[in-house]
This record gives sequence, C-alpha cells and structure tokens, in this order.
Amino acid sequence: MQADAQRDQPLYLTTKEVAALLRVKERKVYDLAANGGIPHRRVTGKLLFPSAEILAWIEGAGTAVPRERPAVLTGSHDPLLDWAVRESGSSLATLFNGSVDGLERFSEGRAALAGIHIPEQHGWNVQTAEEMGIRASVLIAWAVRARGLILSDRVQGEVTDM
Repeated sequence: MQADAQRDQPLYLTTKEVAALLRVKERKVYDLAANGGIPHRRVTGKLLFPSAEILAWIEGAGTAVPRERPAVLTGSHDPLLDWAVRESGSSLATLFNGSVDGLERFSEGRAALAGIHIPEQHGWNVQTAEEMGIRASVLIAWAVRARGLILSDRVQGEVTDM
C-alpha cells in the first residue's frame, strides 16, 4: 500500500505542495530551505523538493538527508594546506576564494571542505559557522601563524618601528 502511494507521488514537490504536506505556510518552507533545514534543489531559480527525500526527512525527525559533497576544498588560501593537498594525491579540487565565500559554499553543500580563518571576539570561526546554520561539521585547527614583515638584507637595519 505504501509503495503504491510513493509511486503516485511526483518526483519533485513544489513549495506549495510541501507546505500543504507539512501543514505550514509557504513562508516557513522558504525559511527552511534558506537555512538548509529541508532537502531541496534550486532549478532555474525555482525551489523544488525531491519527494523521496522530503518523506525521509519527515520520518527522520527533521534531519535533512545528506547529499554527497563534491571533492572540493574552498575558502581562504593557505599555502601549506595547498601544498599538502597537492602532495597527498587526494584529487581534491581547490577553489581559494576567501573564508566567507568558502564557508557559504560549504554550507550550501558545494564543497567538502572549507579553509577559514575569521577573527571573532571569543575565538575563531565557531560563532560564524553557527550563525550560518552549519551543523554536523567539525572545525579543525590546521596551523598557527606569526604575522610579520619580510625585509631584504639591504633595509633590515633601517626599520626600527611600525
């Protein structure tokens, strides 16, 4: 009986159909999609909801069905990380486009990893990741840097203060 109902179900649902299924207003469906709280696809600017994933999401107490992320490392450029990825032979593609853009791509599921270093008042990156709605992820400290200037031998003795 349940198999018959799933066969009759369209492959993708509209926002209106999902709202009716969940018994909420369409605005709530848009909000869920915007923060990654519900499985969806954006096709030519329109939101579509895979019916099988929506049903699994409902049965799973609201946890979105994870999709496989592309093998892309994005975010801030770190020369040491870039070298390590190339030397590892992992076949990860890299797109060094800045911490914020990388984190956005990661939160949208368009990257497997994001290299970020965003200064925050109480630490690094945790608050920003939480504000972007990123869940079920791990933040790993990769490297510690000392900032400074590299001077040529010719001017090294002339610089005494900054």
